Amino acid sequence: MARGSISATGSHAGARQQRSAGVATRRKILDAAEALFGERTYDTVSLRDIAGRAKVTLHLASYHFGTKEQLFGAVVARRAAVLSELRQARLTQLAAHRALTPEAILDAFMRPLFEKMASGSRGWRSYLLILTQLGHGNRWLEILHDNFDPTAELFLKKLAEALPEIPHKTLMRGFALALVAMLQTLSRNRRLDALSGGEISADDLEEAYRVLLQFSVAGLQGLRPVMRRSHPNRRDE
Repeated sequence: MARGSISATGSHAGARQQRSAGVATRRKILDAAEALFGERTYDTVSLRDIAGRAKVTLHLASYHFGTKEQLFGAVVARRAAVLSELRQARLTQLAAHRALTPEAILDAFMRPLFEKMASGSRGWRSYLLILTQLGHGNRWLEILHDNFDPTAELFLKKLAEALPEIPHKTLMRGFALALVAMLQTLSRNRRLDALSGGEISADDLEEAYRVLLQFSVAGLQGLRPVMRRSHPNRRDE
């Protein structure tokens, strides 16, 4: 009996160690893939490149993720899940305090990514570069739909409740434009640095975010239909 119990305990411990090693290996592969996809592009990175960066065999990379496309999807999904959780938690908190203004809703959506970028994490910097690739053309619509649309639809619903006079299709376009501006701001493109003669720094994310949020809120509110009024001195014919 005792010998059997010891054997069972040892078996469980070995299984836990194997699972732990598997999780660590998956993380190494994901980290390597994220870095390479960010540095280059999807098409210029091979599964062999990723295995080499992760210091694992090609067979092991294939075992854990299958194809390069499946690995790319896993890379996107990993941090998308983090963003979704942070965004929805902020939205839930706003709803609890009945503070669902257009500005607060947009802030709940955009601020989590800014905070991650401001942390200086190499992984998040690589992830942002991947996000910009997802927005080029229609190739990755399925990945975008699976990982980002459910949260985006939730926020659009709350924006529609806060801005009921704006037609839904118009609101969707406005929200999409705000997201393009968000990614452009986070890219820290140096064009504005040059244009301002160095007075403005793309690295000043705090100030950039303040302007982005104000710009985005004003843009959405500006989509309200303009009510036509008759001229006070004009008589109807």
